[in-house]
Amino acid sequence: MDAKEELPLIDALRGLAMLQQEFLRLALFIASEGPANFDGELLTCSLPDAQRRVSTLLAMGAGQSVESLLRIAKQQGIPVRDAYPIARSAVESFINASYLLSEGDEVASRAIRYIDFAAWRHHNRRFGSGEYSIEVRSDPDPKSTIANKFPEFAGKGQGSWTNLDVPSRIRRVGELSGRKAGSRLLAAYGLVYSLSSEVIHGSPFGASYFYTAHVQDKSSVEAFRAGTVRQSEEILFAVLSASCGYLAAFFEHQSMLAPLAAVEKLFDRLIALNELPPSAFPTASSQPSENAPSQQQ
Repeated sequence: MDAKEELPLIDALRGLAMLQQEFLRLALFIASEGPANFDGELLTCSLPDAQRRVSTLLAMGAGQSVESLLRIAKQQGIPVRDAYPIARSAVESFINASYLLSEGDEVASRAIRYIDFAAWRHHNRRFGSGEYSIEVRSDPDPKSTIANKFPEFAGKGQGSWTNLDVPSRIRRVGELSGRKAGSRLLAAYGLVYSLSSEVIHGSPFGASYFYTAHVQDKSSVEAFRAGTVRQSEEILFAVLSASCGYLAAFFEHQSMLAPLAAVEKLFDRLIALNELPPSAFPTASSQPSENAPSQQQ
């Protein structure tokens, strides 16, 4: 006989996310404010300054996106679509934060220098195609500025903070900060990355997926709303996996054993929820919304 859960899956995931957020706050506190005690262990950040600064910046942004996703997860219907770009940002921020804390100081220092370069480039660029092109320029001699002020970003293929693609960054996290961190980030990447791209870029498949995924009766508003709950569940699975990946990288890279073990228990709970059949959960309550599509949609 299947085990029965007390809460709908979406609510169980929200509760798990809130617990994970507490461990993220602990990691950010250690990295930005100083030592802290957890379960009898004194936790002191040992990351070099550049790695600490830039990885903390990204992890903090990812954590703020998780808070936005928790609010969206209370809703059903049309508002759920906006969870995709937020989830993509959170997952990629957790990946990049993990990569930057795992790699050496040179990689992190380049990422910090990229901030000034990208700010300058934003006001000195050309965009468009053919006669539909616009040039923005605040610098009278951009070539000289790049050569003198930003030489590491000069040349073809050198205009980014890293030359590694996302899967390669995840691989480096696994190599440098442990297989648990790398595998959890990879799972998050596979769950949401390409699908969110379809939605973000307004592709026909992205639109179709949002309106039809997990929907059996295409003429039913309630079926559509239930389908968006399933999408929210999948999004939270991905983001929670990414958060666990970052926390595993942060704690394992610095040999912080007590919080690492606690985060491992949270991830085990996430896996356990994922393995349960839908019949193990109560149905999520229907929440009326003015944003539900009409019957004709």
